[in-house]
Amino acid sequence: MKFGKAGSPDQLKSLIQSPLAQFQMGRGCNWARATRPRIYLGAPLWGKKEWVGKLYPPKTQPRDYLRYYALQMNSIELNTTFYRIPAESTVLNWKSSVPEDFRFCPKVYQGISQFGQLVQIPELTQRFFESVQHFGQQLGICFLQLPPHFGPDRILILKRFFKLLPSQIRLAIEFRHPGWFQNHRLVGSVFELLSEFQISTVMTDAVGRTDVLHTSLSTPRVMIRFLGNSLHPSDYSRLDQWIGALGQWFEGGVEEVYFFVHQPEEEGVIELVQYVVESLNERYGSAFDIRLQGIDLQRAQPQIELL
Repeated sequence: MKFGKAGSPDQLKSLIQSPLAQFQMGRGCNWARATRPRIYLGAPLWGKKEWVGKLYPPKTQPRDYLRYYALQMNSIELNTTFYRIPAESTVLNWKSSVPEDFRFCPKVYQGISQFGQLVQIPELTQRFFESVQHFGQQLGICFLQLPPHFGPDRILILKRFFKLLPSQIRLAIEFRHPGWFQNHRLVGSVFELLSEFQISTVMTDAVGRTDVLHTSLSTPRVMIRFLGNSLHPSDYSRLDQWIGALGQWFEGGVEEVYFFVHQPEEEGVIELVQYVVESLNERYGSAFDIRLQGIDLQRAQPQIELL
């Protein structure tokens, strides 16, 4: 994930204190939580051969990557669905490789979001969501990444798209056009629209695009996409601020957090996930009964899991 990558070492140095230092809970975050809070934590992919011997046991074959990935993390940001709509057999194969409490978070197909611009794509939209619904209970939250040029002037297009969504689908949206943001909040009209249709927000923490790190929560669930900078010290200080913010959200009624860690070349993802696990356990494990288990970075034992 190269979106919002830091432009220079000086930029990184100046952002040891990220915008989260002044983070406030967004409007609408006052729900009465029905269940204990749950965190789904993971990476944007599982097919990383460099993780053999670190996340996966030595000599693990590519066909087994997902199985071992799912023993140590409980979710995946499924970017492969952005490039193609998977066949039912593919979805069922992925599903059979993971535990029942694992969650897939498919990215909406680019033919709908990027090429189609959400216009005149009802059949394609139906085909995509029919495909991902084969995940059954292991389908987490889908997410729609709007193109950078898709601005607030197209809000009616967005509303028409929401009306195409199956009722059982949970969707979160990542906005990238600067016009969607005002003082670290989503503009009021779009926030009201998201609340009306129960669409969640994606918050992207990227050093090079601090405007997209808004503070608006429209439902009791949220997706966070954290872009690190090759294990620079600021990665850890920014994560510390997230750990503090999540505690406020749990108190405010947030039920589900999907937290995905990115790096420019995906190197260092495992180390940052491990840091998040340890920090959450230390700070909230007993209070919120999160009980995340960590990753064995040395032996990659297959029985370790993140719950």
